[in-house]
Amino acid sequence: MKILASLILVLSFYNCKAQYPVIDITESELGQPDGYYVKDVHNYLNQFEGTYLYSNGTTSFKIMLVKKVQQFNGRYYEDLIIGEYQYIENGVEKVNTLSQINTVYNDQRSHNIDGNFPIQNNNRRWLCPECATGEKRLYGSIKDASTNRYAEIFMRRTVENGQQVMKVKIGNVLRAPLIKGEPVPPDFSLPLGIFTFVKQ
Repeated sequence: MKILASLILVLSFYNCKAQYPVIDITESELGQPDGYYVKDVHNYLNQFEGTYLYSNGTTSFKIMLVKKVQQFNGRYYEDLIIGEYQYIENGVEKVNTLSQINTVYNDQRSHNIDGNFPIQNNNRRWLCPECATGEKRLYGSIKDASTNRYAEIFMRRTVENGQQVMKVKIGNVLRAPLIKGEPVPPDFSLPLGIFTFVKQ
């Protein structure tokens, strides 16, 4: 009986020590075994949390962003930003997913905005000559909830005229598959380009 108790104790100790690696969000995770954890060690993602609003006349675009910690995506754990939005064009609400911000999915990347990949100011998809040396921006994806098409979203937190803002670039819409006999997929309906959102 003592041998069995000792064996259970040793196996329990060994199991506690057999942790999967923790990778900082700014480091490469290539070659890691399943189950590792991409962690926001230095709280880089925190700066993006909040509600932001872009407005131009009767057109507005509101984004809500929340940081999620240690979310399992089916292969590994990760910290990430998730988000939802409301888009109003010429006074007409085109899409509103804000009520889904607290929805818990098996994979939190099912939200309409997600991302956790920091990019440097020399990233060719969105060069940033005005960025400070070493400044990092956030890269992710945004889903057009009305057409189920995806585009890339880049986010940069900064201050303009004493006000906290987020510069956002939406572009590089993914091609929708053309299926013979099916109607042509609808166009991506969210605005494309570079926008300045004011933190609310």
